[in-house]
Amino acid sequence: MKVLVFGAGVVGTAAAYYLNQAGHEVTVVERNEGAGLETSFANGGIVGAFTSRPWATPEAPRMLLKWLGRSDGPYLFRLRADWAQWSWALKFLRQCTRERFERSQQVSLRLSTYSYGCLQEVRAREQIEYDQRADGVMHLYRTQQQLDQAAAAELADPDPRFHPEVIDMRRTVEIEPALAASAGRYAGALYFPQDESGDAYKFTAALAAAAERQGVDFRYGVALRRLKSEGGRIVAADTDQGRFEADAFVMSVGAFSPLVLKKIGIRVPIYPLKGYSVTIPTAGHHGAPGVAIHEGSRRIVMSRLGERLRAAGTAELTGYDSSISQTRTQAILDVTMALFPECGDAAKAERWAGFRPMTPDCLPILGRTRYDNLYMDTGHGSTGWTYACGSGRVIADMISGKEPEIDLTGLTADRF
Repeated sequence: MKVLVFGAGVVGTAAAYYLNQAGHEVTVVERNEGAGLETSFANGGIVGAFTSRPWATPEAPRMLLKWLGRSDGPYLFRLRADWAQWSWALKFLRQCTRERFERSQQVSLRLSTYSYGCLQEVRAREQIEYDQRADGVMHLYRTQQQLDQAAAAELADPDPRFHPEVIDMRRTVEIEPALAASAGRYAGALYFPQDESGDAYKFTAALAAAAERQGVDFRYGVALRRLKSEGGRIVAADTDQGRFEADAFVMSVGAFSPLVLKKIGIRVPIYPLKGYSVTIPTAGHHGAPGVAIHEGSRRIVMSRLGERLRAAGTAELTGYDSSISQTRTQAILDVTMALFPECGDAAKAERWAGFRPMTPDCLPILGRTRYDNLYMDTGHGSTGWTYACGSGRVIADMISGKEPEIDLTGLTADRF
């Protein structure tokens, strides 16, 4: 079967890889000049199979109010005359109940652990190197109360596989000595030793290269314009480089998916949440962590990528504005350097911004649409790399007429 995949980020590339493995003739169209150059390019670097949590928590509304109007805070809501923004925000707030959060969390863990297994298989099969580290992820908390509350929430999960180690600062510094300089400012941490980190861009580029060697046709510099439908099916895709025809189509263009889908009458509640990162060179310095870090008070993640330290965070609800805020990137840099003062050369830090394709419940949308040969593999939010391989395997199974290996309840478009 001829399959056309839209988008060569980590999600679309993984789908193309698995479709090729399943024996399909696969073409990928991507508007950039290579794979992984948008959301996948400089993200936080966490593969959080055991720590992935929806952002729509019962505490989220309070956190939004706390930081309202602060240009340097972890959350920023820039009001616009944009119905899609307001509609998405209201749906997000409706998800912030204990019952809905816990339901979404179980769905997230179901997909993330499945996807982690897929990632491990792909990595071993293709011998992909991407500055991967298997040192775990550590969530730091400033006060004992914050630590106790977070621990109680995590340990309430009935599955002990997802329980973290609850550790005081003495043990925290034993695991990650680079924290010694700032240990007095924190009460302790939750440590998830099973999780990993690495460079999502390097992984995506390497996976695309492997897929291309095996026959996937990547068409870079090609921008999707419109899908053409006939009789309840998609028959072609019009691009700025001409028309592409196929038997099946996969939508994996992240935050831009709603802009394409609405032209054929499909509305999906995906909105871009802009995030920022700074990448600090660490060569010649000895104070960068090996363990991936989540700084709880400012919602910033930090991961060691070879001779670089990546720090990422913030959620900015501001539409498709891709500009880089010096204020917000400086806030990330300041938190990072305060935590690890000898980690690297802050003056040479590279600043970046990207769009997280976020749904109100912070879970992706997978599966067939009302057009029976158009599939969605989009809306992965802040955990695209964590979910990518599992999502790609699911889509490949569906297009191949096979039953997916995991339950898709809570992941299909009909939940909205």
